[in-house]
This record gives sequence, C-alpha cells and structure tokens, in this order.
Amino acid sequence: MQLFPKNIKYTNTEKDVIHYIEHHINDIDNLTITDLAKESHTSNATIIRLSHKVNCNGFKDLKVKIIKERENNHYLNNNVDFSFPFSPIDDPATIKNSIANLYLNSVTVLRDQIDTSKIMKAAEMIMDSNRVFMFGVGDTGITVKSFINKVNKLNIFPIFANENGEEDHIVRRVRPNDLAVFTSYENYEREFGYEINEAQQHCQTILITSKPNTIYKDKVDLLITIPSEEKKKKVATFFSQFAFEYVFDLIFAFLYKNTIL
Repeated sequence: MQLFPKNIKYTNTEKDVIHYIEHHINDIDNLTITDLAKESHTSNATIIRLSHKVNCNGFKDLKVKIIKERENNHYLNNNVDFSFPFSPIDDPATIKNSIANLYLNSVTVLRDQIDTSKIMKAAEMIMDSNRVFMFGVGDTGITVKSFINKVNKLNIFPIFANENGEEDHIVRRVRPNDLAVFTSYENYEREFGYEINEAQQHCQTILITSKPNTIYKDKVDLLITIPSEEKKKKVATFFSQFAFEYVFDLIFAFLYKNTIL
C-alpha cells in the first residue's frame, strides 16, 4: 500500500499490522483499534506507533487514509511500473499508452498523499520571508528553476542557490528572516547535509523529499513528503520530477491566491 512506504523501518509487530491490513483491506471499515490489535496479534500501542510513523495523527486518521487509498485504487492501473513504464521492445502505441498511464496514476497518487496543509504553510513561509534561497541539483534543479520562473510573475524572486556552485557560500550568509528550501528525491543527506545543518541555525527551512525518516526531519521547520515510487535503477526520473512539479504548482497556486486576493 502507498500508505506504508517501503523506505520506512518497521518493527516486526508493525509489519504484522501492515500484513493484516493489506490482506483484509475490505474489512477495515468496521474495525476498532482493539479489533485490529486482536486480529493482528499485536497491541493498541503498536498500532498508534505505526500510525505516527506514517504521518497519521492516530488510528482514526490511519483508518480514513486506508479506506481512501482502497477506494482510489479502483481507478488505478496497478500494472504501471514507475521506474520502467515501458520496455525497449514495445511498439510506439504501447509506449504512448504506458506513459499516459504513468502520469494518470501519478496524479491520483499525488493528489491523495500530498498534505495540503503543508503546501499552504510553505506558501505562507515564502510570502513572509525577506529572501528565499532554493536548492536542487540535476533534474530536480531544473524543476526548481521552473518554479522560480513561475513565481517571478507574481513579483516574488527566489534565488537559485546552486547556480554556479555558490550554495556553500550563500548558506553561510542567510539571515533570520530568510527561507531556505531544499528539494531532493532521496539523496539530500549527501547533496545538502552541510547546507541544511548550516541554514537551520540561522533561518527557516523547508525540505521536500520522498525520504522523510532521517535525522534531518527534526532539523527543518517544514517537511513536505512526496510518495516514494521510483527504484534506484530506472529509465528516467518520470515520477519524481512530476511529483516535484505537482508540489511546486500547488505552492504556486496558493501564492497566486494570496497575491491576487
């Protein structure tokens, strides 16, 4: 299930809960936390701990999200491989349909799993900051620059910190009213470990990533998590970059609303 990302480390008892849920997904509607604990041979405390681990406020929140994912799966093509959506031997028509299914599935997954309240908070932080410094490398850096180009039209002018390799120099000169936004699918410890440590001491910080469960989640002021769908080996960064574009387009939408109204 999308609700239980594979990159999170679960205890054996938490795995028992997940296994029961996945194999009794249609019975979840009427289950209480006590029922689930009994059926999975675990405890209420284990279920609450698991709920918090997957960013749910408690069992009720977890249950709502499970039911929502189950219903949305009726509209998904579960055969879509986000890492290898097509084969080199596929004909052009098959490749076209595979890419279409990839993006259709991506939209549904992102719509259901992105936390709107955090998107709104990110827009507020951008609006309230004197200067905004944005960090991203490779394909992600291109997506970040695209966002910067969009918000320029709203009279908002973020600075792309990775331009010309100046990120270390820039991050040492941030001020309390500044904002640093770090964007990385899963390698931010290697790409921005120093910068995050430096920035969080002097200004507000946002991290957008698919890998939330590291020491850095407690160092940033706002963590926006995108689903982890791509494997390390893949044709291209189709899903991850589309996910970042989706998040940034949502932030842009709220910025537009705030600047126009």
